[in-house]
Amino acid sequence: MKQALLRALQTLLPLALRCRLAVWLDRQSIFSSGKWWAVRLLSDFAAADVDGYHRFLWKHHLGYAESYEIEQRFGTQQIHATRHILFNELERWFEGREIALRDDIHSVFEVGCSLGYLLRYLETDLLRAPQRLAGVDIDETAIRQGASYLRSLESIVELHAADMDRLPELLAATRYDLFLCCGVLMYTRSDQAQRIVETMLEHGRYVAISGLAHPERDNRELTESTVRERDGTFIHNVDELVERAGGRVLYRRWDGAEMIDGNTIYFVLAERAEGGSK
Repeated sequence: MKQALLRALQTLLPLALRCRLAVWLDRQSIFSSGKWWAVRLLSDFAAADVDGYHRFLWKHHLGYAESYEIEQRFGTQQIHATRHILFNELERWFEGREIALRDDIHSVFEVGCSLGYLLRYLETDLLRAPQRLAGVDIDETAIRQGASYLRSLESIVELHAADMDRLPELLAATRYDLFLCCGVLMYTRSDQAQRIVETMLEHGRYVAISGLAHPERDNRELTESTVRERDGTFIHNVDELVERAGGRVLYRRWDGAEMIDGNTIYFVLAERAEGGSK
């Protein structure tokens, strides 16, 4: 019955109307199945424009975005294992160049910061003297909730709600020691992903990216981005995105199909190449 009604609604109602209906249904606590309907109503949206579909879900805090809540994300024990691995890898790489991540990195900007829990972790557990910590995310609900919580802690973290297309405008002439972009590029097509990488390289001394690993081939061997079938997320050759954006890869790690609590490992640390094009 559910499936038949779903197909009828998808046939009869235009996508724009179903998008508004999905947001409304998700917010109605009186409907126990409202969240199921909110996502299923838009299944054809994902098939027609997977990039737009992901952006819609994040912007309206729907689907997978709803797992990002204060109680589930803040605190050292709540930080995902792959993020701890990334920070440990960065710390070792910097030490090998006689740079102390904890002492010499004073400003960090995170693209796709959600509630700001990684920035808070940097503030309390990793960096000894942070001076400027900021982030941006399209999820207005997460930004509002995270900013309120961080203010209650008297944190220096600043969060901004904006589409990533507005990143150059938001950053203006500001530069940061380190940019973080973890699990974000997988939700956007390669052309926008490259623009994001370009902006980070322009405004950051170092750029650390965690992407979705291809399970069978090292991502740097991919000649074009592919889509993971089960959820419509993008598997990019981040190494190539960096090079096309005028940067150079300093360090990388690819662990293929290995999963840690549902996440893969594909890390790239980059900097702007001398004379690199914008």
